[in-house]
Amino acid sequence: MKMVWACLFISLFCFTSVGEAAASSSQLELLYTKQIAWTAANLEDPKVVASFRASFKELLGDKNKLAQLKSSEGQRLLQQGQNLLAVTFLKERLDKCLLTHENAKSISAALSKAMNSQVLNADVCATLVEEEKKLQSFSKEMEKSMKEEARKAILASAKKQLNSTQAYWKEAAKKDSLDLAVELTDREREITVKPPQAGTELLLYTKAIRERKNKEVIVQNDVKKAFMEVQAELQTHENYLKDVEHRNLDESLQSLLVTNPAAAAQFLINNPGALDLVCRLLQDYDKTARNKETLDKAIFWGGLVIGGVLVATGIGAGVGAVVLSGTAAAGTLTTVAAGAALAGTIAGGGEAIYASSKAHASFIEASNLRASAFAENSSQDAFAKADKVKDKAYSELAEAGFSAASIVPFGAGLKVMKNAAQASKLGSYARVAKEGGKVEAEAVRSLATSLKEISSDKKVLSVLEESQKNVDSEEMGMFLGYLSHLPQNERKEVLKLIKEKPEKVPEAIRKSSKNGVCK
Repeated sequence: MKMVWACLFISLFCFTSVGEAAASSSQLELLYTKQIAWTAANLEDPKVVASFRASFKELLGDKNKLAQLKSSEGQRLLQQGQNLLAVTFLKERLDKCLLTHENAKSISAALSKAMNSQVLNADVCATLVEEEKKLQSFSKEMEKSMKEEARKAILASAKKQLNSTQAYWKEAAKKDSLDLAVELTDREREITVKPPQAGTELLLYTKAIRERKNKEVIVQNDVKKAFMEVQAELQTHENYLKDVEHRNLDESLQSLLVTNPAAAAQFLINNPGALDLVCRLLQDYDKTARNKETLDKAIFWGGLVIGGVLVATGIGAGVGAVVLSGTAAAGTLTTVAAGAALAGTIAGGGEAIYASSKAHASFIEASNLRASAFAENSSQDAFAKADKVKDKAYSELAEAGFSAASIVPFGAGLKVMKNAAQASKLGSYARVAKEGGKVEAEAVRSLATSLKEISSDKKVLSVLEESQKNVDSEEMGMFLGYLSHLPQNERKEVLKLIKEKPEKVPEAIRKSSKNGVCK
């Protein structure tokens, strides 16, 4: 299969094609859109973070490039880049907050992951600070004032998120319950492979549907009960937010950190100097967690869903049984946290909360690429053990992907790229769905190697950047996927031809990815 594809691709350079070359502001926007999205989706990889910091610092020091980013999208990207830069330093400092109890560590991890998505939040405007405000240097009056401001800000964000969620489910309840019952019955069949992430499919997490008598089918009455359950949970959370405002200051702040990680993350990014305050609150919670078994519970629909979007913060892994309410089974949410694995939000009804930019959609796609490695396996033990070989392979791809971000095909192309690499190793595209996991780590490593080779040759990278303007995302993805599995000498030959005949590359990519050629 490798030899046939290489020969076919090389032969396609006989075709002619018209290429356009232009370095424009849109090309620059596309590059930084991809870099920001790729970094936000791989914030746990130090090499990716280091590469982003260097790239963004270089951008800020280049007046010519900054002049090309004067459009509204360009300015939004600059703010998102600044937010992302601030978040990388905040996360490093948060990791240094000394905690001992597993529950407290899980809350800290949830807060850290929730910050990732806030990079793209239109309401966030982060600034870098060298040092946090040390509470011990302030008077008690100033410390109390800081805490009151923190509670006020977190509550405001939590209420806004709740209002968005209530509005979404109020509108969703107007849909035909019979149609929804049919859709949910079909969707339930693939729940272990593809956990519900957004929209009305989240109803599959309700007790009304999980604990219904007839497990074979979901009926209209089940759907109606599910909506009633959601509304009840949202009302409970609304009451909770009203109540927590009048509790003891330290107690209410601790509770808000646990139950509303997305709101707390937004506060922290907007107020990076308050990190020491947050650390102190977490440490106080740490002591509480060590001394009592029953802890505050987060309300699923109010604290972990914004609009119609599940906030996957890692809650569920370890602390799930304690923090999550009974609405969502801890085991199921563990699957979502590992399988959806988004360091923040997933596209859906709540997307309006975030900047309506290309980076947000790209962030989702980049997150899903790595997430799918753990979503395809329904075993909860597999999630807990998290295959180290596979994880290492994805870390290599994360690093390589940043270097080649300008040609990484976002959209459907990302999944196609991975599938094509797996198909090469299996010898058949049709076998990927059932057997892809067997060769996944090897395929991902091959992609990483290939992308590194491409990014190290500036001429090849430049030609492919121009070529991607004339091919669609899936065609580019399939080309990169199959290219990655070629023996190094054959891949070298293809890259050489790309440099020699740049005008013919788009047509060659298109024709080499047609049915019957690559598949």
